[in-house]
Amino acid sequence: MALVMTMEDIARKIERMRAEFGWDKSDTTLILAKSVFVEAGELLEAASKNPGEKQEILDEVADVLMYAISLCTDAGEDYRQVIEQKIEKVKIKYGSK
Repeated sequence: MALVMTMEDIARKIERMRAEFGWDKSDTTLILAKSVFVEAGELLEAASKNPGEKQEILDEVADVLMYAISLCTDAGEDYRQVIEQKIEKVKIKYGSK
Protein backbone atom coordinates (compact mmCIF):
# COMPACT_ATOMS: atom_id res chain seq x y z
CA MET A 1 0.00 0.00 0.00
CA ALA A 2 1.48 3.33 -1.10
CA LEU A 3 1.50 6.22 1.28
CA VAL A 4 -0.19 9.35 0.02
CA MET A 5 1.40 12.63 1.03
CA THR A 6 -1.05 15.49 1.30
CA MET A 7 -0.23 19.07 0.39
CA GLU A 8 -0.42 19.84 4.11
CA ASP A 9 2.29 17.21 4.70
CA ILE A 10 4.40 18.81 1.98
CA ALA A 11 3.97 22.30 3.46
CA ARG A 12 5.08 20.97 6.86
CA LYS A 13 8.13 19.32 5.26
CA ILE A 14 9.05 22.61 3.60
CA GLU A 15 8.82 24.42 6.93
CA ARG A 16 10.89 21.74 8.70
CA MET A 17 13.55 22.06 6.00
CA ARG A 18 13.57 25.85 6.33
CA ALA A 19 13.91 25.55 10.11
CA GLU A 20 16.70 22.98 9.79
CA PHE A 21 18.77 25.35 7.65
CA GLY A 22 17.75 28.48 9.57
CA TRP A 23 16.01 29.95 6.54
CA ASP A 24 12.80 30.45 8.51
CA LYS A 25 14.71 33.08 10.54
CA SER A 26 16.57 34.73 7.67
CA ASP A 27 13.97 34.73 4.90
CA THR A 28 12.00 37.90 4.42
CA THR A 29 9.06 38.52 2.13
CA LEU A 30 11.40 40.29 -0.27
CA ILE A 31 13.95 37.45 -0.25
CA LEU A 32 11.22 34.88 -0.89
CA ALA A 33 9.64 36.98 -3.66
CA LYS A 34 13.03 37.45 -5.34
CA SER A 35 13.62 33.71 -5.02
CA VAL A 36 10.33 32.97 -6.79
CA PHE A 37 11.41 35.35 -9.55
CA VAL A 38 14.86 33.74 -9.90
CA GLU A 39 13.47 30.21 -9.87
CA ALA A 40 10.75 31.14 -12.39
CA GLY A 41 13.53 32.42 -14.65
CA GLU A 42 15.38 29.13 -14.23
CA LEU A 43 12.16 27.28 -15.06
CA LEU A 44 11.74 29.35 -18.22
CA GLU A 45 15.35 28.72 -19.19
CA ALA A 46 15.04 24.97 -18.61
CA ALA A 47 11.82 24.78 -20.61
CA SER A 48 13.29 26.89 -23.42
CA LYS A 49 16.71 25.32 -23.74
CA ASN A 50 16.01 21.77 -22.62
CA PRO A 51 12.33 21.01 -23.25
CA GLY A 52 13.09 17.29 -23.24
CA GLU A 53 14.75 17.46 -19.82
CA LYS A 54 11.60 16.78 -17.83
CA GLN A 55 13.37 16.32 -14.47
CA GLU A 56 15.22 19.64 -14.74
CA ILE A 57 11.92 21.39 -15.50
CA LEU A 58 10.16 19.64 -12.62
CA ASP A 59 12.99 20.55 -10.22
CA GLU A 60 12.50 24.22 -11.10
CA VAL A 61 8.72 23.89 -10.70
CA ALA A 62 9.35 22.46 -7.23
CA ASP A 63 11.59 25.41 -6.34
CA VAL A 64 8.94 27.92 -7.42
CA LEU A 65 6.24 26.08 -5.49
CA MET A 66 8.32 25.77 -2.32
CA TYR A 67 9.12 29.48 -2.27
CA ALA A 68 5.50 30.42 -3.03
CA ILE A 69 4.17 28.17 -0.27
CA SER A 70 6.75 29.65 2.12
CA LEU A 71 5.55 33.15 1.25
CA CYS A 72 2.01 32.20 2.20
CA THR A 73 3.13 30.44 5.38
CA ASP A 74 5.22 33.40 6.53
CA ALA A 75 2.25 35.71 5.86
CA GLY A 76 0.09 33.49 8.06
CA GLU A 77 -2.09 32.52 5.11
CA ASP A 78 -3.19 29.08 3.97
CA TYR A 79 -1.85 28.71 0.43
CA ARG A 80 -4.90 26.61 -0.48
CA GLN A 81 -7.24 29.46 0.42
CA VAL A 82 -5.02 31.92 -1.43
CA ILE A 83 -5.29 29.76 -4.55
CA GLU A 84 -9.06 29.28 -4.15
CA GLN A 85 -9.55 33.05 -3.83
CA LYS A 86 -7.47 33.64 -6.96
CA ILE A 87 -9.44 31.02 -8.91
CA GLU A 88 -12.64 32.89 -8.01
CA LYS A 89 -11.10 36.19 -9.17
CA VAL A 90 -10.08 34.58 -12.48
CA LYS A 91 -13.59 33.20 -12.96
CA ILE A 92 -15.06 36.65 -12.41
CA LYS A 93 -12.53 38.33 -14.69
CA TYR A 94 -12.81 35.86 -17.55
CA GLY A 95 -16.31 34.56 -17.02
CA SER A 96 -16.98 31.25 -15.38
CA LYS A 97 -17.73 28.39 -17.74
